[in-house]
Amino acid sequence: MLRKVLIILSFGICLIFLSLFGLEYLDKKEGETFYKSVLPSNNIDVDELKDEYEEVLGYIEIPDTSIYYPVMQGKDNSYYLKHLPNGNFNKMGSIFLDYRNSWFNDKNTVIYGHNFNNGTMFSDLLNYMSDDFYKTHLNYNIYTSNRVIKVAIFAGFILDATKDSLQVDFSEDEFEEFLNKALEKSFIDSDINVSLDDKIITLCTCARGSSKSRLVIMGKILV
Repeated sequence: MLRKVLIILSFGICLIFLSLFGLEYLDKKEGETFYKSVLPSNNIDVDELKDEYEEVLGYIEIPDTSIYYPVMQGKDNSYYLKHLPNGNFNKMGSIFLDYRNSWFNDKNTVIYGHNFNNGTMFSDLLNYMSDDFYKTHLNYNIYTSNRVIKVAIFAGFILDATKDSLQVDFSEDEFEEFLNKALEKSFIDSDINVSLDDKIITLCTCARGSSKSRLVIMGKILV
C-alpha cells in the first residue's frame, strides 16, 4: 500500500514539474513570437510602434547581437519586468527605461532587461565580460522618434543590488565620484575618455549565478 502511495505521489510531482516546464516554455515562445512581430526588418518607424504601444520610447540595437528590442517606460520599475509592450503578462517582460528618467536627458539613463538561457533580451550583455567581444561591439544605437542616439561603451562591472543602487541625477561632485567608481570596478579596458560633461546610458541585467547581483554596462552618449 505504501509503495503504491509513493508511486502515485512521485507521478503527481512529475506531472507538476512537467506542467510548469511546459507553461514556461509556452510563455517564452509567446514572448519570442511577439517580439519577432514588432521588430522592423528594414526601416525603423518608432512613431508607428507608438501608435500601437503608448509607452514605447524607441528601439535599442547592439549590432551583431540578439539585442534589438523596443524600449518601454512605465510608472514604476516593476510592471515591465513581467509584461510585454502589449500589456500581456509574460516572464520575458520588456526592455525598459527607469521610471525616474526623463527621456534620455539625465546624467545617467538606466535601461533594464532580463537575460535568459535561450539568448533573448539582455542575455548578450554577459558577453561583455570577454575582452574580444567588447572590442568588436564598442558601440550601439537607440532609435527614437526624432533622433538616433549613438553610444560608446566604456565600463562594465558587477553591482551588489542589496547594497548599491543606480542613480540617475547627480551634483557635479557626485557624478565625478560615480564615474570614478565605475572605472575602478570595470572589467572592461577602454580607451574612451569620459568627462563630467558627458551623459551616460547604463544597461542593467541580472548577473548569472546570483539573484542579488546585477551586470552593469555603461556607455557615453556620442550624439
